[in-house]
Amino acid sequence: MKIFKQIFSLALSLCIVFSAVLVTSADTISDLEDQQAALQQEAQEYQAIIEEKQGEIEEQEEYVNALTANIATVNDEMSVIRSKIDLYNSQIAEKTENVNSLRVQSEDNMNLLRQRLNSIYKAGNASTLEIVLGAKDFTDFVDKVQLVESLSNYDANLMDEIESQMDVIGEEVDSLNKDKASLEEDTEALSLKQEELNDLLAENESLLKNLYTEKDELGAIMDSNEAAQNEVEQQIQAYYEELKRQEEERLEQEKQEQEEQGGEYSPGEIITPGDGSGSWVWPTPGFTWLSSDWAEDRGYAHGGIDIADAGIMGTPIVAAADGVVIDVCNECVHNWGKYGSCGCGGGYGNYVWIDHGDGKATIYAHMTEAVAYVGQSVSAGELIGYVGSTGHSTGPHLHFEARYYGERYNPKTEYPGMF
Repeated sequence: MKIFKQIFSLALSLCIVFSAVLVTSADTISDLEDQQAALQQEAQEYQAIIEEKQGEIEEQEEYVNALTANIATVNDEMSVIRSKIDLYNSQIAEKTENVNSLRVQSEDNMNLLRQRLNSIYKAGNASTLEIVLGAKDFTDFVDKVQLVESLSNYDANLMDEIESQMDVIGEEVDSLNKDKASLEEDTEALSLKQEELNDLLAENESLLKNLYTEKDELGAIMDSNEAAQNEVEQQIQAYYEELKRQEEERLEQEKQEQEEQGGEYSPGEIITPGDGSGSWVWPTPGFTWLSSDWAEDRGYAHGGIDIADAGIMGTPIVAAADGVVIDVCNECVHNWGKYGSCGCGGGYGNYVWIDHGDGKATIYAHMTEAVAYVGQSVSAGELIGYVGSTGHSTGPHLHFEARYYGERYNPKTEYPGMF
């Protein structure tokens, strides 16, 4: 739920910024720069969310794969159990057939016994006593008694053996039936487990699909953010192109006036970024260590240099060169190290922006407090604020940025021999 709130909040803010770019025109270049910085900050936040979402997708994919493998294992286990049940059924059928065969054999023996008794009856000796009393002499008597006993013992033993075999086979059948019943219970339990896993898999596949959709939506928002940045960048470039046109027009007018007066035209010194003049003053007196350099790779090229050192918090920041303050933000109260942006000043926090003329400008960001004001003319080395950690800042430092007709360039080139 938290991630959806983040997406909604960022999407809403993007819509507001993008609408402002397309519907209204910025009053000053600083407004455009603020919008650009805000869009860049939002792009970083979107990228962080996309990376987080990608992590969730990979984790969800791993879980879905584990569920799929678990289901396959259950399926294999059920297949083995079914094979065992089939084997038990075959053994039970075989044992049952043996029992039936013994029953038939027992019935045959009973029929044979009946035939014997019937034969004895037809011979006129209906009972064992009659057979014995009908003996001619003692030897015949002994023979007849042994015959009757032998006949009885044989039939009795045969019947006992058949009954014993039937009892053993019956016990085996009962045991097989119990094992079969146990396997059927296992099959039922595995079937329920299989259903649960299938339901869980369907649920998690749905979650994974939603994650893919969210990532696609974030990608669309990133595309909109990029379009908004491009729109702002075009307006910024148009602003500086207009400045160049006006400067060229002024120089041409100046040339014409001098030629009309009969003088030789001299355009004067042409100022370019990092011309090696060494005329700029270092913005943080006494502190020169750089915690982040120009064009440092952060997933994007760092657009300035970060000056930071022990004890720098709250120390003075001075103007690097003469100029006019064109923009100031002094509303951020989040003056501490953080791993995200509070959003103030488009991520710059409290800042001062100075136009030095000839297309050059400097920005001093993350101040504890700005003491300069818009429209103020400042001299090189004049106090404009104090070092802090406002905006998107992990600790106290000065983000020092130089621009030439809106294009960022390495401010270190203004300090030949220092680096």
